[in-house]
Formats: sequence, structure tokens, C-alpha cells
Amino acid sequence: MTELERNLKMISFVKKELGNKSARLLNLTISGSDLYGFRSEDSDIDYRGVFITDTHKLLGLSVPRDVFEKEFEGNDIVLFELQKEINLALKGNCNVLEHISAKQIYSTPEFLSMKPLVLNALGKDGLYNSYKGMAQFNYKKFVASGHKNTVKKYLYVFRGLLAGIYVLETSEVEPNINTLNAYFKIPEIKALIKLKVSGKENDPLPDNLDRGQIEQVILNCFQKLDSVYQKSKLQNIPSQDQIEEINKWLINVRKKMWLGENQN
Repeated sequence: MTELERNLKMISFVKKELGNKSARLLNLTISGSDLYGFRSEDSDIDYRGVFITDTHKLLGLSVPRDVFEKEFEGNDIVLFELQKEINLALKGNCNVLEHISAKQIYSTPEFLSMKPLVLNALGKDGLYNSYKGMAQFNYKKFVASGHKNTVKKYLYVFRGLLAGIYVLETSEVEPNINTLNAYFKIPEIKALIKLKVSGKENDPLPDNLDRGQIEQVILNCFQKLDSVYQKSKLQNIPSQDQIEEINKWLINVRKKMWLGENQN
């Protein structure tokens, strides 16, 4: 099966499943190692996206679930309802913002009109806390503890740090570690990526990579993240005007859903 055929099959499956729940797919993208730029032969394919619930379903006594989770042919699918997605994005959730910024395998006019509204409302407080929190979690739980300090976990730490620094410096969300490292030019990361894509993601660091040196690079990146956060020209949090604009947009989309407009 080709990549296109696989994606079309996935889109059809998700749309049918959502239709059975009185909901509609707004966008679908591929996350995980494909998005991060270090896919290996045995990497899973993770699908992420957004759906919108039929407005009629929001007005009754029971509250519809705002998360859709399924497994299809060994691939994980996780979708958030539109309101949840927007709220997380406005809080600076880095995973959500990366999925919104990513290349889409399916998108609707509603998603395309939402994307610039959200990405123009970036706040550095949320982005800093989200990216640093992700890097710290992977560093403390796996790398520093020695519990699972593999090639893959080192890359997860570096990706969070570089992506955080990058968005604070450039105001652009970039999840791909190859693109990020073309900007930062850190040789240790290039070596780790080469090991990961060759299938050695669960191996410890090889002898030709100095763990002490890599630990120092990680420390330098944490310090750089703190520094660029202070200097970043991004607003601290989304402005009230930006939030209100997005709120009006969401209400309008809900109204159209109520009236049965823009159905795919």
C-alpha cells in the first residue's frame, strides 16, 4: 500500500467513525517520529487532528466527549474537539501547536481559517513552560535517571529544547529536528539522528559519543532556553482582542454547524 493509499484509507475511516458520533473531521496530520524528522523503519504512525461536534449535541443534558481515540491497523489516532484544541493552543501547548502548524493530509476551510488566528496569538509564557516541561520530563525520567537513556530519549530532550528556543527567537513553530539543527548546527544531534533513523533508537550511546559532552550540550540548551525566553519579542500571553476574535470565529462556526452549512 502506498503512502497516499494509506492516508486516504485512514481519512475515510476517521470520517466514518466521527459521523457515527454526530461529529465532523476538520483536519488530520501525522505526528510522532514522522513529524519530528527522525523516523526509522519500525516507527509507528501517529495520527492527530481536530473534529467538531454537531452543535445540537452540545445543548442537551449529556456532554459529548472532547477527545476521540482509536487504533486502526496498528496506528494510533487521537483527535481533539475544536474548542479543546483552541483552548490548549492559546495556553501554548507545544504539541497542539505543532500539529496545527504541520503539513496536513486532510483539511477543511474551517481549519484553514482557524490556523492563522491561533498562530498569530502565540504567547511566550505558555510556549516556554510547555517546551521546557517536555524537555525536563524526558531528561529527568529517562536520561538523568539512567532508566532509559537511549538514543531516542536524548533526541526527545534535544527536540523539545531546540523547538522551544526556535519559536521564542523566530516566532515560528518548527517540530522537525533536522530543520531545527540546520539552524543550531549541533554536531552531537546530527550523530544522534543518524543513529535513530538507522534503527538504533533503543541503544545506549555508542562509545564514540561522549556522554559528558552531550550532557553539557543539554545543560547549555536549557540555559539558552531560559535566556531567549527573557529576550523574546513575543507577547507574554494572547491578547484579549485575539481571544475575542477567536471566540467570535468559533461561535460563527458553531452556528453554521447548527444550520447544516459547510458539511463535507
